[in-house]
Amino acid sequence: MKTSPACKPLRIKKISLFCLLIVLCSAIPQGCWGGDRPHPSSRWPSCDTDASSQQISFVHVADTHARYNPTPDGSSPLARIRGYAEQVRAENPYTVFTNAGDDYEKGSIAEELSRGRTTRQVVQAMRYDVRTIGNHDFAWGLEELLAFSHDPVAAVLASNTRMTGNVPGRQPGWVDYAELTVGCVKIGFFGLVSKPWNENGEQYDGPFYHNHPELQTDSRYVAITREIIARHRRDVDLLVLVSHLGIYDDISLAEQTQGIDIILGGHTHTTMTESLRINKTTIIHPGSHGETIGRFDLDFNLRDKQMADSHFVLVSNQEGVTPVDETTDREINRIISPYQAAIHADFARLNTSQSGKGMALIAARAAVETLKSDAAFVNPQSAWKGRSPGGLTAQDILDTFPVEREPAGEPGSSSFFLIRGTGAALLQARASLPDFAYWGPEDISPAMTYTIALPKAQALGQKRYFGREIGMMPPESAGELWEAVVAFGRDRNNANLSLDERGQDRNRELIAALLKGR
Repeated sequence: MKTSPACKPLRIKKISLFCLLIVLCSAIPQGCWGGDRPHPSSRWPSCDTDASSQQISFVHVADTHARYNPTPDGSSPLARIRGYAEQVRAENPYTVFTNAGDDYEKGSIAEELSRGRTTRQVVQAMRYDVRTIGNHDFAWGLEELLAFSHDPVAAVLASNTRMTGNVPGRQPGWVDYAELTVGCVKIGFFGLVSKPWNENGEQYDGPFYHNHPELQTDSRYVAITREIIARHRRDVDLLVLVSHLGIYDDISLAEQTQGIDIILGGHTHTTMTESLRINKTTIIHPGSHGETIGRFDLDFNLRDKQMADSHFVLVSNQEGVTPVDETTDREINRIISPYQAAIHADFARLNTSQSGKGMALIAARAAVETLKSDAAFVNPQSAWKGRSPGGLTAQDILDTFPVEREPAGEPGSSSFFLIRGTGAALLQARASLPDFAYWGPEDISPAMTYTIALPKAQALGQKRYFGREIGMMPPESAGELWEAVVAFGRDRNNANLSLDERGQDRNRELIAALLKGR
């Protein structure tokens, strides 16, 4: 594999020792893969010099979001994705397995409890050929991101992301460009990462990590793409962008540039049943959460160096239908084995069915009970689903209240922050957040001081949401929403009470009225 590192050694007169090492390694037959990393050229049969055409198959996924827990008495969805890739490879040995990023967050509770480690291990166990980095892959901070970028098999791409400086042991594993020779066809790959997001769900220009300005992501997608085309298009038969920009930016890139043959996309969770052709660029988006897999087959004319024909199919990932790669399945089970209780064991129960709004109210109550606050507010939109009566696992609660660390490396956008404010401030918060679930006193004394649990956006953006700073001191992070609910549920279960049981609890008339109207 030919790689062009982030420092671009061929474009400057003085090059660092690290960049020089990369240049030298590109000339070594085994490349700078390290350890037992296999050389990429060994993954595909050599070129058939007598052939006039060659079929290439791309198996592509995106936005799997840590959805690797095995189904009950079944297999991991990601092991089935790997199994499908192996099935396609058996049909066509010239198969390339790709991933457009966002492997972290909103999935297995094993990731939460291991602070990202299990997701990194699962992704590396998938043995992708090429993958890019998504905005959610920055979730657990710079050190985890760097570990994630050093893949034992895959070429990891982030063409618009740079680490300045040369700190030993903190060099990224991603490159801005890579080449694979698949049989007779030389394919160039680059990857683009979307902008970061803040706690208000807004994208912004700037670093993903405010405390690590040395990591920079450039959002000049068209300019970067044109530069890569100018540098590499003439050297390859196909140029492929593995994109985490989303369908709209992918279309815009195809409209404004010339030279990309294929865009294998992600980020917007777009599920395409047919490929999209813009000018001479084919765009593919395979859906999200490991539920669907994209397969793109092309016939490449080796004489005139052109795609002669192509076909796209979207495959449903189904237990009992999609083949399972047993090696990957065993490895995923091994990785998550320390967290089986959180995934499968009931820790609490519900007596009645709860909508998302009902679960938000339970979360507000949980904050008061477990964080020792006097009042709590929860945005109903933080509850992504309701729950049916019966037992609950910690995984069920995380599924109800998924975590999105925005900005990256910080507490989740729906996490709790504590502030101290007067009763007048509490009354103003109630008036400003009329649709939020509220748990706390009804008889509020304006002159008294209260501890208030607020979602991150409202706690950190008090002027935006309340017109002024209502807290007497800076907000204090108090943990993720799902953690408060799990702690509350365990306390309730120890007292032989359900999560939604009212009994003689405080504000029973209020909760009865709110649950009745949910």
